Amino acid sequence: MVKKFLVSAMVLLLLFTAGCEENNNPPQENNNSPKQTTTQPEQKNKTEIEVEKDKPAAEKNNSSEGQRKTLQVKIYYPDDAGMSLIPVTRQIKINKDDDKYFETAKLLAEKPKEKNLTKIFPNRAKINGVLRKGDTVFVNFDGSVAENFVGGSTGEEMLINSFVNTLTEFPEVKQVKFLINGHEVETLAGHMDLSSPLKRQ
Repeated sequence: MVKKFLVSAMVLLLLFTAGCEENNNPPQENNNSPKQTTTQPEQKNKTEIEVEKDKPAAEKNNSSEGQRKTLQVKIYYPDDAGMSLIPVTRQIKINKDDDKYFETAKLLAEKPKEKNLTKIFPNRAKINGVLRKGDTVFVNFDGSVAENFVGGSTGEEMLINSFVNTLTEFPEVKQVKFLINGHEVETLAGHMDLSSPLKRQ
């Protein structure tokens, strides 16, 4: 009886020891575990953020402002004695090439920075638009250009020729046609014939 009892005790002891060893062994690493799978996309996202941060501002901001280009143009102001037109250089910024005619013409409505030059364009007048068709540029004034013009025959000649000389600086432009509120006019202030396009004198 004692022998059988010892044998049974030894068997139980062996089973107990084997179970403890199995529990103490760490589980083997599984390469397909969820932890490994989720770590890879997180690393990728971090890399993408770093690349975006290192991009130049011009690449990150693809706005219309970034696409504008600067042109140097020549415009003509009357001298302060009203005797001749004097060319000066200015810069304009445009989004597309056809914008250069309007942006250049708008400079003639501004007061010149040079002390010996003057602005002949009426203060309350506006340029509605400037459009090129072939070798002709159409300048569309609003009605207040004629209403507020007080320059007399010399002033009218200076005003009209300042636009003609300025816009024909572009080699593709040969003549300028003047409109008021989109309509053809015979004259601006009764001194110059504007019924036909005008060429540079």
